[in-house]
Amino acid sequence: MTVLSPLQVQDLFSARLEEICAAFDDWGFPLIVAGQLGDAAPNSYPKYYQLPLTDPQFGTTLSLEVQKSVLARAGVGPGDYVHVTGMLRARQYRGQIVLRFEAVAVELHDPARQKVERAERSVLDVLRGLPCISHPYPTRPEARLLLIHSAASSALVAEDFLQALGGAWRPERVRSLPTAMNDPGRLAEAIGTCREEIVVLIRGGGDASDFVVFESPQVMEALAVCPAHRVLGVGHTANRTLAERVVDHAATTPADAGHYIRRMSGRIWQEQEEVRAQQEEMAALRDSVALNVVPERAPIGTRLRNGLILLAIGLVLGLLLTRLL
Repeated sequence: MTVLSPLQVQDLFSARLEEICAAFDDWGFPLIVAGQLGDAAPNSYPKYYQLPLTDPQFGTTLSLEVQKSVLARAGVGPGDYVHVTGMLRARQYRGQIVLRFEAVAVELHDPARQKVERAERSVLDVLRGLPCISHPYPTRPEARLLLIHSAASSALVAEDFLQALGGAWRPERVRSLPTAMNDPGRLAEAIGTCREEIVVLIRGGGDASDFVVFESPQVMEALAVCPAHRVLGVGHTANRTLAERVVDHAATTPADAGHYIRRMSGRIWQEQEEVRAQQEEMAALRDSVALNVVPERAPIGTRLRNGLILLAIGLVLGLLLTRLL
């Protein structure tokens, strides 16, 4: 038998591995694999060599080799649940056979559901990036209010709000802005015009689809960056939206939003009146104390000096009188 060196044995083993890997190229049966696309590190090549495809149930991951153009045509990205058609291949890597899956086609699994999941992921990404800042109710006596409500002539929610607000708010302090409440772009633009200290969004009840606008990334971003005290009065108790997580106060109805503003304004007025009464009482007390102040006595050193001066003057006058007499 031929005597081989260790290096020759390694070369022989590598050659047999290459034969095994090449045998997979003769296997012409395509496979379809379902899973969730992961994210791969960006590169300048026309394909990804290790794009992860994960089984959501068991967590097993398969690395795909796929042309970037295939993914672009399919309109898929990280997080999408897809069906991948491809060929099983193998390659030698550091003395081991490594599984390869060469993808030739990719398509969304249940496109309608994928559309919903993409929208949900987009909203969650927006929520994670929003600033969590609370804007307290304004204490300025003549605070102004922006009221955003439906532009539909049949909507009476603005009247409900103003009636609950009461007569303490003069009309010139309230700016009414009718807006298309089903258009995220217009609603976000209306919020962006706020220069008042308080902004109130109101609309009546309705179907669940009528409130999707209040979960739009545009609207939530506009509310998050608005510097005013933000109040939401949408629908009825059953109508809950993600915008409630962004505003400073979420009322159950437009009328309840008006009651809230009225109650807070009354509380601020009462606190300011109490502060004013305390200030007036303190001023009166200071004036009373000032009138009854006893003059302070001069220091003992000053009094001794003055006494000596008077004594000296008395002695001088005495000597003068003695000589005259």
